[in-house]
Amino acid sequence: MKNYITMLFVVGFSAISMAQITFNSCHPLFDDQNFTLTQISTDGTGRNVFETIPITGDQPCSGVGICEFRISWNDTESRWEFIADDGTGDFSTPFLMYSNSEASTPNPPSLVLGTWAENNAITGGACGGNLTPMNALLTGDVQDTTLGIVELQLESLISIYPNPVKNILHINHSGYNLDNVSLYDVLGKSVMDAKTSNTINVSKLKSGLYFVRIRIEDKQIIKKIVIE
Repeated sequence: MKNYITMLFVVGFSAISMAQITFNSCHPLFDDQNFTLTQISTDGTGRNVFETIPITGDQPCSGVGICEFRISWNDTESRWEFIADDGTGDFSTPFLMYSNSEASTPNPPSLVLGTWAENNAITGGACGGNLTPMNALLTGDVQDTTLGIVELQLESLISIYPNPVKNILHINHSGYNLDNVSLYDVLGKSVMDAKTSNTINVSKLKSGLYFVRIRIEDKQIIKKIVIE
């Protein structure tokens, strides 16, 4: 009975375990140590957010004082960012350490996709330049390739209009079967689940930028809209 319970626990834990990334680089600032970043959420664009957890504001390292990190997509700047907490434990005023403009999804680029550029304004060049396989370790749930051919075809065939929109948003999916349509605000919060509808009434939502996540034939397409 005990072995059976143990097996159930292991299987259950494996089923709910989140994606992880291992990072090691910039020893003058971060020391020679591996940092494990675990997926904590998914944002409104369908991209995963990773953090070294727990974020408590007291994980020391010699160069920057606090070594608590987040990797997430900054949709305003259209780039992935590797940021360090300033010691507050909430990333309210973080330090941008690296950025990569390769728009991979759902996970950030590896060291061979796009360029993880060092932010010399913060590092003072202490990290020795951009991240490469020669000077850094960035492994786990990262991506080596961009959208595949099927995703690119779907991206071009799926359209939404009008944009900006005031009342009714239309989805043209060129005969493909919609699996699900949902809307997210800029903070990644789900604000509407439209199921498989070809039209969405957005008149009750506040004005601003939103993301439409369209699941179709086991693929995911993200469209950006503005509600007036």
